[in-house]
Amino acid sequence: MGASSVGDRVDSCAVTEDEDLQGRVDELEGRVAQLETVRALERAADDALEVALRDRLPLEATLGLLFPVLLEHTEGFAAAVRTFDEDLALRDFASEGDPLPLPFADVWSVTDRGEPFARSQRGWTVLGQRLDVAGEAFGAAAVAFDGALEGDAAADARELLDVWCEVLDNYLAAIAQARQKLNVIRDFSAALKEPVLDRGIEAAIDVLRDHVRIDDLLLVFRHEEDVENATLHYKIIQGGELTHDSHARDMEVDEFIRTQAPRMLHGQARELLDHLGIDQYREELLINGVREERVVGKLVVTKRSGAFDTFDRDLLERFADYLRQRIVDFNREWKHLSLCFPPATVHRLLSEERYVERYLRPREREVAVMYCDISGFTRISEQVLREPALIGQLVDTWSQRVVDIVWEHGGVFDKMVGDCVIALFGPPFFDFDARTACRRAAEVARAVRDYTRRLSSGAEIPQLEGLEPPLGVATSLHYCALYVGMFGPNEDFTGFGSGMNNAARLQGVAERDEILCMDSFARAYADDSAFGEERSAHVKNVAEPLIFRALR
Repeated sequence: MGASSVGDRVDSCAVTEDEDLQGRVDELEGRVAQLETVRALERAADDALEVALRDRLPLEATLGLLFPVLLEHTEGFAAAVRTFDEDLALRDFASEGDPLPLPFADVWSVTDRGEPFARSQRGWTVLGQRLDVAGEAFGAAAVAFDGALEGDAAADARELLDVWCEVLDNYLAAIAQARQKLNVIRDFSAALKEPVLDRGIEAAIDVLRDHVRIDDLLLVFRHEEDVENATLHYKIIQGGELTHDSHARDMEVDEFIRTQAPRMLHGQARELLDHLGIDQYREELLINGVREERVVGKLVVTKRSGAFDTFDRDLLERFADYLRQRIVDFNREWKHLSLCFPPATVHRLLSEERYVERYLRPREREVAVMYCDISGFTRISEQVLREPALIGQLVDTWSQRVVDIVWEHGGVFDKMVGDCVIALFGPPFFDFDARTACRRAAEVARAVRDYTRRLSSGAEIPQLEGLEPPLGVATSLHYCALYVGMFGPNEDFTGFGSGMNNAARLQGVAERDEILCMDSFARAYADDSAFGEERSAHVKNVAEPLIFRALR
């Protein structure tokens, strides 16, 4: 082989090496230039976002600052974004000037599957990709270029679009979090619209636990005016499981909770928390009232895996707000119903769906009625008590005990007219027959008569001590058809019908400590020996004489 051939090969290798070196240099210079462009785009996009945050611009105006940054650094001619706005509505936003050369729906159909979009056609190229916030799809972005983009040019453009989207993703994260919070809050609201409070609270707690890691939860609430804990509700979750619930009581635990919970509501004791082994916790007070704040409940939660972050705390506060409002609404219902019904009846009503339609809407039913009036009230007021405050004390003391007696026997307090108490037996559930309704009414009448006599001992009202004749009542009982239910703008529970008028007139016939019963009542009572002889009386505004018998 000649010397010239060897030299040619050496020269050829040298040229190849020089070309490879130059190629690597060009590649590195291109990469450096791309990195500089990336850095410049990042800085410009960050500056635009700072302006937007400083001026509190809405998303549309913010994108109006970001689109020019993208087009300047990618040398594109149009850009568009589909994402959620502040109202969490999915909207399309576009740069000023020329639009994308294809419908955004074409981009969306690909990016919505998590795939990048690329299409070249008739002298243009469009690149698109999904917007991703904390692993959750949050829309898509696209940019259009003149001509066809291939190879490195397409890769560089894709990288710039990706960087711009990353900056936008960080901004959209706040909107995404707001979207998640709003969805959770909507779920709270939907859950607590459940008419049965216990079920609604359980559903709302499930929503909370889906989004906030909770180990222990203690919820205690009651009507702010309930001193006997008749309205006390509680739910206890420990280790992620519901362990105690006032709706399904463990009597031993229930007694302890009913002793300690009211004190805990007012921050006076930690015995309940200590008993449950709750040490580090977050607490939300459920407060009602503006001028005078009243604690109606307390929520205690723990997270043993760490502290609650800002997102957790915000959701807990929102949960407590919605829960407080639902409890206030419940208490309002309870207070209204408790004017007529005993606590056990109110509890049953509020524990059943559509309770108003099922039990309280006006309907015609057979009902036992009692009218009970203090005998000689005018004489006692003018000659014995005299002072208005003492008269008021007598009415309050006597009527409250009479209503309690009515409730103890399953009756309903209809109303009080002057010093006359009117009660109904049968509503609202009509769980017992006519005989039972009448016998309960008779038991109440006797108990009220006995109680009224005892007031003359002076134990409760000293001024009545030694009163002669002793304090007494005149009572009438009737069993009749009434149109009974809630009536009027205040939705008072009462009954209407001629039977009510007859009972009122018969009560006016009764002497002191007499219990007079209409003949229909005596028949329904079904024990003739319990009554005296049949009597009759003509009364005002009643065409036929009243036929009645005295209860022995």
